[in-house]
Amino acid sequence: MKFFIKFFLCGILTGFLFPPFFLIPIGFIIFPYLFNLAQSKEFAYLSYKHHFTSGFLYGIGFFSVYLVWIREPFFLDDLTKNYSIISYLLILYCSLFFGIIFFILKFFNNILIKFIVFPGLIVSGEYICASLSYGFPWFSFSLIHAANFTGTSIIFYIGTYGLSFISIVIFLFPAIFLIEELYKKQLILKIYLILFIILTVLVILRIKPSDNNSVDQISISLAQINLPTNQKLENKKIEYKLKYIVDIIKNTNSDILVFAENNYPFFLERKDGKFLQNSLNPGTALIIGSTRKENTNYFNSMFLINQKKINKFDKKILVPFGEFVPLRKFLSFMDFIAGSSDFAIGAEKRRLQLSDKIKILPIICYEILYFWKMIDSTNHDTNIIINITNDSWFGNFSGPYQHFYFSKLRAAEFNKHLIRVSNNGVSAAIDNHGTIIDFIGLNNQQTKEIIVYIPEAQKNYIVLHKSIIFIILLSTIIGFLINKFYDSK
Repeated sequence: MKFFIKFFLCGILTGFLFPPFFLIPIGFIIFPYLFNLAQSKEFAYLSYKHHFTSGFLYGIGFFSVYLVWIREPFFLDDLTKNYSIISYLLILYCSLFFGIIFFILKFFNNILIKFIVFPGLIVSGEYICASLSYGFPWFSFSLIHAANFTGTSIIFYIGTYGLSFISIVIFLFPAIFLIEELYKKQLILKIYLILFIILTVLVILRIKPSDNNSVDQISISLAQINLPTNQKLENKKIEYKLKYIVDIIKNTNSDILVFAENNYPFFLERKDGKFLQNSLNPGTALIIGSTRKENTNYFNSMFLINQKKINKFDKKILVPFGEFVPLRKFLSFMDFIAGSSDFAIGAEKRRLQLSDKIKILPIICYEILYFWKMIDSTNHDTNIIINITNDSWFGNFSGPYQHFYFSKLRAAEFNKHLIRVSNNGVSAAIDNHGTIIDFIGLNNQQTKEIIVYIPEAQKNYIVLHKSIIFIILLSTIIGFLINKFYDSK
């Protein structure tokens, strides 16, 4: 029982490493302590079931803090709040991965090998959680470094999974002194010294920007209207919302004006596009999110509109229980959150082009988490990311900040400037080093013009990033085989 309590409390503390807390120093206590628990003789003698339960309770503690916002969508209406307990199923599901991690860890008897594979097991859990079924990539230890330059520098070179792995490795450093054999301790210290030198060099290289060639400066207006979603508005208020949006359009002279996901309060059809075109000032391009209907299909779309043309991108990665409901006939009460009809998956390439120099990578809401699905041969030469979202579903505490900081990481990881506009915030302009140029805070209603210097398309290492997880998985498997070899001797 005492191990259950200790693992659970460690899980709770782990949640405070992440936004909006960023209490990073406690990681140097949590992970060495966890490792000490996992390799102690008293714990090692316990059953596999005990190991799994301990890890599962660690996950319960962690995700109860980290995903505290998960029930917020159910509280948007009296009809759904009585079903909010269903949201905790996601916490239980994610916690299973930590149960499995500590179950597997029991197989490792050699403390040195256990020390080496522990970070790999955690990151493997991240990968499987992100990839299995619809995927849930919200769980990533890379996020704890989203607010510091070191993290946003390193992610450029090694990607999301690489940064998660390095984070756990660094936190484990004090656990070296739990290793009694001097030669093992010296070996790991040498590895840490080499790792420290490599990371320092990478950060220094990233300090000096390599993007010397920039297009002319452009002005981008972020329109954070902070108005309720259309489901919560009466017809009269919907008309007011449209007038409010059009007034902003008519009074904006920026090169680009960006609204949030689904801000346009009606289906955006051809006549609406013409109406918006006629409302634009000369030289201004409009980006706005809207639902559109084509035949019997509904799409969550981003529109790029100027006075000459109207382009669109339809969302490709839909949110389960948000934009479609698996087993809908059994879960009809979810209609208020997800709507009475499922959205369709977009078929267009993930690319919008404003001009010869401004090439846009469009990303809608939750898609920003799926880094491995964003860039391909059709859009690698884009030089600005436009990410529109509506984070009012996530409440006012940690959810919106976690989503925002994932976007911040992507700017640095993809080496592209990023413009993010959320209906209720946080909206921001972020450069390709992950530095915030300017922002609009949560729950503010504001339109802010920002001057941005956008470089030509810069190199990135996305192909390498996609490979790193397989290197981590392979090294973990090799560690398991070495462990079995020593056990058989």
